[in-house]
Amino acid sequence: MDQHAFFQPVSQSSETMPVEMRRIESREWWLWGVAVAITLALTFGIISFTFPWFNLRRDVFYWSDLREWTRGLAALVLLFDLYAVYQHLQLRRIRRELEEQRALRRAEEKYRAIFEDSVVGIFQTTPEGRPININRALAHMHGYESPEQLLTEVSSLAQQLFVDPKRGKQLVNELHEKGVVRGAEVEVYRRDRTKKWLLLNLRAVRDARGQITFHEGTVEDITDRRVAEERIQYLAYYDALTGLPNRTLLHDRLSKALAGARRQRDRVAVLFLDLDRFKHINDSLGHAVGDRLLQDVAERLKKKAREQDTVARLAGDEFLIVLTDIKDVPDAAVAAERLMDAMTEQFLVQGHPLDVSCSLGISIFPEHGTDGETLIKNADAAMYCAKDYGRDNFRFFTEDMDAQARERLTLEKSLRVALANKELLLEYQPQVDLASGRVTGFEALLRWQHPELGPVPPDKFIRIAENSGLIISIGEWVLRTACAQARRWQDEGLPAVPVAVNVSAVQFRQDGFRELIRRVLRETGLSPQHLELELTESLLLSNAELTVSILQELKTIGVRLAIDDFGTGYSSFTYLKTFPVSKLKIDRTFVRDVAVNPDDAAITTAIITMAKHLNLKVIAEGVESEAQMSFLRARQCDGIQGYYFSKPIAGDEVSARFRISRPRADSPKSNTACAAGQ
Repeated sequence: MDQHAFFQPVSQSSETMPVEMRRIESREWWLWGVAVAITLALTFGIISFTFPWFNLRRDVFYWSDLREWTRGLAALVLLFDLYAVYQHLQLRRIRRELEEQRALRRAEEKYRAIFEDSVVGIFQTTPEGRPININRALAHMHGYESPEQLLTEVSSLAQQLFVDPKRGKQLVNELHEKGVVRGAEVEVYRRDRTKKWLLLNLRAVRDARGQITFHEGTVEDITDRRVAEERIQYLAYYDALTGLPNRTLLHDRLSKALAGARRQRDRVAVLFLDLDRFKHINDSLGHAVGDRLLQDVAERLKKKAREQDTVARLAGDEFLIVLTDIKDVPDAAVAAERLMDAMTEQFLVQGHPLDVSCSLGISIFPEHGTDGETLIKNADAAMYCAKDYGRDNFRFFTEDMDAQARERLTLEKSLRVALANKELLLEYQPQVDLASGRVTGFEALLRWQHPELGPVPPDKFIRIAENSGLIISIGEWVLRTACAQARRWQDEGLPAVPVAVNVSAVQFRQDGFRELIRRVLRETGLSPQHLELELTESLLLSNAELTVSILQELKTIGVRLAIDDFGTGYSSFTYLKTFPVSKLKIDRTFVRDVAVNPDDAAITTAIITMAKHLNLKVIAEGVESEAQMSFLRARQCDGIQGYYFSKPIAGDEVSARFRISRPRADSPKSNTACAAGQ
């Protein structure tokens, strides 16, 4: 049966078929009844003729009449039986035809149900493209309420529904040539003129003479699949957040730019741009604000770049710009200034006004490298140099910068084994109460004694540890070592004072940080009140609601909480009422010139006054002179920490120097004696 057979009605309806079958059966029984009756009548007639033969005289004429009569009846019976057989065969043929019609009707109803209820679109069109028959699924795919509505409004599927009508003509030509088209993907319009993608299968139906009578086929909605494929293709070459080219597409375009520059003997400039202090924004205002800022920065960079230039996002807040057709090196400097000017206007992100600057590093082809990887590496090194020179500026690559970049890589490689090689150590700096001169605690400070480079400053390796993720394992070692040392001091008879440990934002956001605190306290035997965690402002203000819940749990454990480097971040005094902290530490940048700089003096005084009103203890960091100490004492600062009293010292040395700690509180010298253990 052809696929289109279920569209054509059969001659008998399903209701009349049982009636016809009953008529045929009754007619057949009637024929067989008559045949049996005649046969019986003939039999009885012969008997009636032959029975008298036993009693009567045998007569020649009698026998002659009997034979003739028998022959006539036999011929009559034979004819009737032949007629009965003929009628029987006719009835069987009619019954078979009716049964075939019944099966055909059932098949038609079955296929009609499939046609109407299928989730796949099914259709028939004329060779010219006019729809003849469609199902409901196809009508709904195109946004029509019913098949009848589509048949009324659409006279040509290809011309009215195909986004590219030429595509429809191509499919028809292929169909007439091959007879079938499978797996064709076409973009079509819906009734509201929105677009979607369909998977099309077509077949040309021919008549007995081989002429095409109509086209029929099926369609399947593949819009979701196409959108997913296009998204995957997009993400393979573009950054999901900003829409800028990613590293893969960047390398492709940079390679082409370098090939063109070699042919034309031109220069190519690679600009490595990094936002200044973006991490503070991310930590203090949350990742949603940070992401929105990156999107706004990307838009500004695209507007300032030329059409032939490539602006790409590498990762985080790092962007790379490829400048082609550079005739002279100063052209790259002009482009760098143009990009930096784009950052001068204040950003407004989710109600937060943000002043953002950037640092740029520039490398030039062929002077600073002949391949893409080298140019990017050298531009990165120049960018770090720009940050070292105070940020918000740009630097061209030099050989010295390459040495600095190699040093950073060497430090990261060495830092990965420093913990296992026992190159890391802790020193402790005392915190002294200004009123009594007593040592009220120690801050644990991380040091790295490199076997070849010697002492490595913390500001060199802490950032490397955070960027590489090594801060997690290093931070746990610092916490465990400091707690064990504090417990050892108590066992040696020193007064029980807290030990302060700095907590990185990476550590704080780590899953299981609170459980780590509990485990270390339990394993070292240190009471929770003798551990103080120092957190930066930017860390506290990032995702404030989550931060408060973590701090409350830490407070429940019993540890002390302090805000380190207060005043250097995005200060918000209102948050101090929310966070369960007990101490503020004034950053050394304010303390350094507090005795000579009116601004620093005013800020420091304000912090102390505000903390007093909130019942918070205040400690000033970086106290190195008598003038600084006198200023802080006059403002009733609670405590101080700095070289004026003691440099950071080893844990064993603390035991020897501070075993006797009973100084007088009325003179600086007595405080100095306390700090020195004299």
